[in-house]
Amino acid sequence: MRLIFYRALAALVIAVVVTLWIYPTLLPMQKQLMMVSGGLFLILLLLQSALVINEVPGKRQWIFQHASDIVLSSLLIFSSGGLLSPFYFLFGLIIIASGTYALQAMPLAMSALACSGYLAAVYGDIWLIHHLDVNTQQALHLLLQVSALMLVGGVMAYIARHQASLRASSDKIFRQHRRLKDIHDNIMAEMREGVIVLDSTLHVSDMNESATTLLGKQSVDALLAIPALDAFFCKPLLPEVQCEYDHHGRTLLLTVRKLTPDVDAAWLLTLVDISEIRHLEKQLIQQEKMALLGKMSATLAHEIRNPIHTMAQGLEIMARTSESNVDIQGILRDEMMRLNRLANMLLEYSRPLHPAPVQTYMPEVIKSSLNQLDITGCRKVNWQCFVDELLIDSDHFRLVMDNLLSNALAYRYPDSDVTVCLDADEISWMLRVDNEGDIPEVIREKLFEPFISSSSNGIGLGLATVQQVCIANDWTVESGFKDGKVCFTIRGLLQPEMVNMPEHGQNDMSREVANG
Repeated sequence: MRLIFYRALAALVIAVVVTLWIYPTLLPMQKQLMMVSGGLFLILLLLQSALVINEVPGKRQWIFQHASDIVLSSLLIFSSGGLLSPFYFLFGLIIIASGTYALQAMPLAMSALACSGYLAAVYGDIWLIHHLDVNTQQALHLLLQVSALMLVGGVMAYIARHQASLRASSDKIFRQHRRLKDIHDNIMAEMREGVIVLDSTLHVSDMNESATTLLGKQSVDALLAIPALDAFFCKPLLPEVQCEYDHHGRTLLLTVRKLTPDVDAAWLLTLVDISEIRHLEKQLIQQEKMALLGKMSATLAHEIRNPIHTMAQGLEIMARTSESNVDIQGILRDEMMRLNRLANMLLEYSRPLHPAPVQTYMPEVIKSSLNQLDITGCRKVNWQCFVDELLIDSDHFRLVMDNLLSNALAYRYPDSDVTVCLDADEISWMLRVDNEGDIPEVIREKLFEPFISSSSNGIGLGLATVQQVCIANDWTVESGFKDGKVCFTIRGLLQPEMVNMPEHGQNDMSREVANG
């Protein structure tokens, strides 16, 4: 009906123009034809409206509408001066309009019909009204007008063909999109994992049934308020972030990944129920603790028996003679110190860890760890610190560094140095402890297991304690062995805006003081 309205509006404009400027100058016969044209237009307009209301197929409507428009335009030109009529442009508009339906034959047929109607109107005006013959100038003018109409028809036919090709491609893409959407809907419905798609404003744009079931009455906004997720949304330094969420007795693993910068799909949030996995992990940990307890008992029995046996022999010798009491007292003191170290290491390993991060001045922490070494060990350590302050548990950091330094000094090559470096980038901080030396191949894969040691003086809890502390603080520990060098690397994520990088000159001064 919108097209019918536009036709009526165009007819009203033409009627105003004809009434004000053209109608008074016409001959009586032309005026009668003009009135007949107006009446015919109203009849055709009513017929067009009936076709639209009765929902006649589109192609039939288009052909009838444009053909009737050409007939009306021919009558209008015939009654308004023929060759001199100002309404010649209506044929061009009709041909252009017919080329918008993606039917290549339509503009060609309309251009042929328009040329026929135009020639009939012009020749009718010359022969029937003016009773004249067509001269050369008029014939040339007619030829140019008809050629222009045919050219417009050809151009619109090409455009219609191109439009038809684009429409076919569009329909094909639409069908493919519909098929992919059906596949997407089926996959989302069959997934056991909850999937939530968020737009750029963190509002839900898509969510599958599993996510609704896992959340229950809990809203998505409650998940987005979790500190780890909230910090990631504010400043996504990593490709994704994971955290666990306890919800009505179930443990959900939440994973958030930043998608392409799409307004409707900017974030992907997945929910996985890992309650059964965590339950099995607790059972496995309990079993491992029991096995470790048995292994610890055997190790303790072996480690404690030797110092006690030595101390017992020393006491027997002291009871028989007093000549070598000084040497025996030294032996007894060493064995008691060994038992004390053993007890301290067991206490550190078995102590529950609860990280309490505070803003810490890192050079002081490194210096304090070096000061607890003996003088010889301290002179063999070269250290660098490119980080001023970190939000970190200083006691846990000291525990890690003390054990790594003790391990590096104990297993380095003679007269070689140990290197310590603390550095950071935009995402994480990194502690490296290097020493020249080697670790036997058989224990490289078991370095962080308790009671694994290649030294007769160690009990194998130092690196196990390092790993335990790293797990409690969400740090990572890695070991490397290359070209006669052993390297241990500890990494931890930086808290946003909680790291200060000092000037390199300050670091150089700190190294010189430490190395004497």
